[in-house]
Amino acid sequence: MHISKIELENIKSHVNSIFEFNRGTTAITGENGAGKTTIIEAIAWVLFDLLEYKKEDFVRRGQKKGSVRLTFESGLDGREYVVFRDSVTAYNVTDPRLNTRIADKREEVLRFLWQHLGLEPGTDLRSLFRQAIGVPQGTFTAIFLEGATERKIAFDRLLKVEEYRQAAEKLRDTQRYIENGIGDIRESVARYEGELARAASVDEEYKTYKGRTDELASQMTRLEAEIGHKRHIVTKLDELERTENAIGNLKADQKRLQESMAAIEKAHLEIAALRPKVAGQEKLEAEASARRQKQADLRAVQKQAIDVDQTIERMRENYRINMAQLKEAEDRSQKAVEVSPLEKRDAELVREIAALNASLERDEKFQSEIKNGFCPVLSEKCLNLKPGQTLEAFVATQFSELRAQVAVFETEKASVTADLRTAREAERVAAQLDGLRQRGEQLKAEGLQLAAKRKELGESFTGLADVERQLDRLETALRTLGDARSRIRYLENETEHEAVLREKQTDIERSLVGLERDRLRLFAELEQEKFMAASGALYDAEQHAAERASLHEADKRLAEIRATLEAAKTREHQLAAELERFAEIRKTQQAELQERERLETVCDTTAFIRDTLKEAAPRVARNYVYHVSIEAGQMFREIIGDAEKTLKWNEDYAITLEQDGFERPFPSLSGGEQMAAALAVRLALLKQLSDIRIAFFDEPTANMDVERRENFAMQLGRITHFDQLFVISHDDTFDQYVDNVITLGGRV
Repeated sequence: MHISKIELENIKSHVNSIFEFNRGTTAITGENGAGKTTIIEAIAWVLFDLLEYKKEDFVRRGQKKGSVRLTFESGLDGREYVVFRDSVTAYNVTDPRLNTRIADKREEVLRFLWQHLGLEPGTDLRSLFRQAIGVPQGTFTAIFLEGATERKIAFDRLLKVEEYRQAAEKLRDTQRYIENGIGDIRESVARYEGELARAASVDEEYKTYKGRTDELASQMTRLEAEIGHKRHIVTKLDELERTENAIGNLKADQKRLQESMAAIEKAHLEIAALRPKVAGQEKLEAEASARRQKQADLRAVQKQAIDVDQTIERMRENYRINMAQLKEAEDRSQKAVEVSPLEKRDAELVREIAALNASLERDEKFQSEIKNGFCPVLSEKCLNLKPGQTLEAFVATQFSELRAQVAVFETEKASVTADLRTAREAERVAAQLDGLRQRGEQLKAEGLQLAAKRKELGESFTGLADVERQLDRLETALRTLGDARSRIRYLENETEHEAVLREKQTDIERSLVGLERDRLRLFAELEQEKFMAASGALYDAEQHAAERASLHEADKRLAEIRATLEAAKTREHQLAAELERFAEIRKTQQAELQERERLETVCDTTAFIRDTLKEAAPRVARNYVYHVSIEAGQMFREIIGDAEKTLKWNEDYAITLEQDGFERPFPSLSGGEQMAAALAVRLALLKQLSDIRIAFFDEPTANMDVERRENFAMQLGRITHFDQLFVISHDDTFDQYVDNVITLGGRV
């Protein structure tokens, strides 16, 4: 794998930076704060999903969004890919040769990176970067100086040893789940056996109910035939009853029609008597209508006069208010002439105060320069001093006089400012005088016009009371006379239905003939059914009610038998369903027994796998440690250039160094030996765990003296088998030992 380029936009101190990288060892140098570590943080964020703080703090201050674009050549297929990520939501991989996005969103991008970085799916990228690829600044040797517990936590996660333990624990839950399933099946089988114990009694009950339903069905058939005959008789009697009722209703209607015809004859006579009164009524109504019109006209004139009087009163009030405002404005506007002299005096006071303040500031500065009573300009004793008076006291006296003058002028300025404000307000009021005068003249003119209009109206509505008295007399006369015309119209409406009523009489007589014929027909049909009325009449209501009650009782018995039959059938179906369920239970019971055998086999297999995983975890750890130790020992000898020393990485993840038959623990090694040993183990881990041949060292020589920095730089230059190594440093120690140097200036 080869990282060829990285582009940073609005990332910490980088506004828009582009860095291109070659193969080999690259030193990134520059001042503190130049953005060296930011480059490594950006690579960790994009390729290993690692950012040690909030994204908001990773973005350049004052910007809403930052982004990183990283180009690398894959060790899987040799093709070039671009990974882009911003501080909002964008995270994707693009193939620049095809100009196609091939992975989008975090899940897809991580799957792509696992594949092209040569890692197993699910590898903890963050832990891999922290412990092997890009160890944070100042922690390169820290983990090897920790206790065994801390080392185990860190490297178990990296070597996936913990995954075996977790898998074994998860299988414990699986084993318990299977055992619970077996227990549930045992309970189900026992419950099925309990239910099947009732199968024989249910079968016997089913046969009993089957015979009962057949007997009830036969009874219901016989009763339905009997009810059919009874219903036929009752239907004929119902029809005869309806015919008798219809004949009675028609005769009642015939009687009401005869009464209505008599009322119509009476109405004709009353109309003839009322017609002479209509002419007198119409004359009185015409006179009353004329009086109502005159009453309305006079009331309209009266209302108009009242409205004019109210308007005149409102205008008088407005005129009084306007004149009061005008007088107040004239009084206040007299001070407007004082604006100009007050403004002039205000400006003079401002200049005087400014001049005095300037003198005061100059004298205060002069006082600060006085030493031992000597003039700072002439460097000799001041001749203006009185006997026993110091130069400082003399200057202080001048300060008091100047401050007193400033206070007098400021007091006067406050008074002038208040008077000027009053004068300007009077000037504003004076500008309103013309408008108030025009408003007064306008109100006066409108008032004269309304007074003339009111004079024209005069008292032209004085005859209103006489007209209203005349109208009352006419309305009283109309009420006494009565409304003959309306009464005639009402009576004529009554007589309009005379032809319709006569036609109805004819229809009723025709219908009565038809109903009498139907009654005789129904009686003949009942005789054919050998049914005769006990009273000998054509229709006997009591016998009809008795037949209807008998039919009702038969229906009731039929309903009882039907309900009993339905209940018996329901129970028969229930028992049949239960017998079918027993058959299904037998099948299910057999299947449950087979499933129990299968689960018991699976449970035994799960227990075996769980025990195997328990034993596999330490074996996997020992295997990794063995191969890493060999690889790290070879790298260590290459780095330090001493074949006599043997580096070992032990099963508790501790580093020891063997020389001349003696083993030295990691804490007892020199600083250079510790750095070389930690470097060898971390690079060996990287080679064992992935195809990644890239590593980053952030300020690895911090707190080292010049000689140790030189030694470490030489050791780093001896490392082989890696595509790219990056060293972050603020000095130029590595410049002569690396293949490439990138120097950053001040803050970008």
